[in-house]
Amino acid sequence: MLLSSLLILAALSYFNSGNPILDRMDFFSDLKSNSNQSSLADIKAQLGAMKDQNLMRDSLPADYDHHLDLFFQSIENLKDSGGTVHIAYFGDSQIEGDLLTADLRRSLQKKWGGNGVGWMPLTSIVAGFRTTIGHSFSNWDITDILTKGKRKWPLGPSGHSFAAYPGSEVKYWNREYNFKQVQIIGHPQSSGEFQWDNSKSSGTFHWPDSLHPHFVQQLIDQSSSKFSLKCTEGQPILYGLNFENGDGVYVDNFSFRGNSGTSLSQLDQAMLADIDSMIPYRLVIVHYGLNVIGHGVTDYSNYQKSMERTLNHIKKCFPKASILLIGMTDKGYKNKGTWESDPAVLYLLKAQKEMSVHQDIAFFSLYDAMGGDGSIVSWVQDSIPKLANADYTHMNHHGSKRLAKYIDQYIQNSFKVYLENNHHD
Repeated sequence: MLLSSLLILAALSYFNSGNPILDRMDFFSDLKSNSNQSSLADIKAQLGAMKDQNLMRDSLPADYDHHLDLFFQSIENLKDSGGTVHIAYFGDSQIEGDLLTADLRRSLQKKWGGNGVGWMPLTSIVAGFRTTIGHSFSNWDITDILTKGKRKWPLGPSGHSFAAYPGSEVKYWNREYNFKQVQIIGHPQSSGEFQWDNSKSSGTFHWPDSLHPHFVQQLIDQSSSKFSLKCTEGQPILYGLNFENGDGVYVDNFSFRGNSGTSLSQLDQAMLADIDSMIPYRLVIVHYGLNVIGHGVTDYSNYQKSMERTLNHIKKCFPKASILLIGMTDKGYKNKGTWESDPAVLYLLKAQKEMSVHQDIAFFSLYDAMGGDGSIVSWVQDSIPKLANADYTHMNHHGSKRLAKYIDQYIQNSFKVYLENNHHD
């Protein structure tokens, strides 16, 4: 209880510290308010009609729509033949530090097996905040999507690359899961030597494997509660590590603070195809909005066009995966001294819904699931314990758990409909 309280206090301090990294926003510069746009009443009516037609979902699609078929087929194969299925969850600070994804992972693994965190970066600005795994690191050179000027290195799936030098080190230790299978992901055209240690045994290896120079390399297959990696030679470029402990489902947290989501268009198809051959991604969840929305903005058409191009690119990068777009949560603003739901949420939500229709992908509205208009105010002021922070934007651990439950219920209800429509015996 004390540890949990300290972590929550640390998180609140972190988010309110004025950290310069927090201010690095990937705002879409050409968002604008347009008086010719639909009125708020019109937007509410349109969204209401979408919900009546079962297009704005907060629980269960009444009609079977096939959007999650690829994922559900892989779950059925998993139950029959074993193996692993990975879910790539792309998001901003709403999922940072494994918020939301930790609870979604636990629930899905309880139903479908698996025991591990999946993807982990080499470094993280919220390593001390994350409760699902211990993580420390030193002496890595980081390049990411928001790095200005010419990038030193190609980027990995999370939008980062980590250059190692002799002495670069990373350590992971068990807070919730042991590590059995450990895989390293990096750029095969870089090279270097590493020492690894998992408290039971240790060894050295060369990156990449000279016989099989792929983006993913298997390191160990031995259960342990600790794992460390230290560069001893060269300048290898790494992207992350994959931790698994048995057959089942793994939810990989690809959080990137300040991101609008459009930067996912920079993901490399060849890289992801190679990774997918060893780490099978069968569901991609896309969850953005906090860094797009602006009070008074009613026209999100430019963002919508760019994000639709991004979603189309994601489909090409993950051709074997279902795509699920998560609609914006409620967000507050202060109106004459009183907190209210920001009307801009509905304008952005409408654009997000239209994206999913145009791209023919699954869609789930967190705004509707959490209660719609006024819900963020209630989550801050009325809920015991509180479900959201005093910025009326970010959810705390309790609220993130609630959001994860909504998404889990949507997935499970949709899976039930899938089974009913595909098994008639």
